[in-house]
Amino acid sequence: MTDTKCHFDFTDKRVLVTGGTRGIGRAAVEAFLGAGARVAVNGTSDATVARTLDELAVGARAVAAPGDVAVVADCERIVAEATEGLGGLDVLVNSAGVFKRAPIAESDEALWDSITDINVKGTYFCSRAARPELEAAQGAIVNLASQAGLEGYAGITVYCASKGAIVNLTRAMALELAPTVRVNCLCPGVIDTDMARIGFAAEGEATTDLTDEADDYPLRRIGTAGEVATAILYLASPDAGFVTGAALAIDGGGTAGH
Repeated sequence: MTDTKCHFDFTDKRVLVTGGTRGIGRAAVEAFLGAGARVAVNGTSDATVARTLDELAVGARAVAAPGDVAVVADCERIVAEATEGLGGLDVLVNSAGVFKRAPIAESDEALWDSITDINVKGTYFCSRAARPELEAAQGAIVNLASQAGLEGYAGITVYCASKGAIVNLTRAMALELAPTVRVNCLCPGVIDTDMARIGFAAEGEATTDLTDEADDYPLRRIGTAGEVATAILYLASPDAGFVTGAALAIDGGGTAGH
């Protein structure tokens, strides 16, 4: 289980977390369960979701909602299965995402589609499918953007475009769904997850320990998935009841001077 410790009370709240089998999404699943919620766990395959549920070992408090968020029909099915399994929906966390490095010269249509279909299309159509249930519950959406959605970086232009889109998508959705549903996003810096270790690895390496990335942050370290999960719970909680349309940087001060 994650090291997340927080005071939030989500007893009997119904939560769907996309990308919930690994990284930040997995930490969010564990944090919501720790706060008393019932959680639908999404991952791309039946096998990864089933394995995650076995590892969580919380019985009926966690249900499976597998599917590929890059496919609109799957987004609709994921939300339908989560809603059926939980009996409704109070919170949607759009955590499913992909990070790939490529210079502009090597960023072809296939790369563009592989990143934006998951990061942007998945976020939008899962939110669209969940809207009726969230409106009925006066619920909340938390989207996962990135520090790369707030400032540009060479070598990951497509990723920056996708995360910048999520930031402004969050703002527009917050306006359209107010006052019934709050919509916010998180903009993490480098977080110690398998996606980051693989994404930052040099060519020919399977992974990296991310140690050098700490030098880019005023706090002189990178973040943990548990810290991001705590911020997700805050934005989803009544404590953030007057917060909507916000893009919260959780980046060790990385964007403070920009």
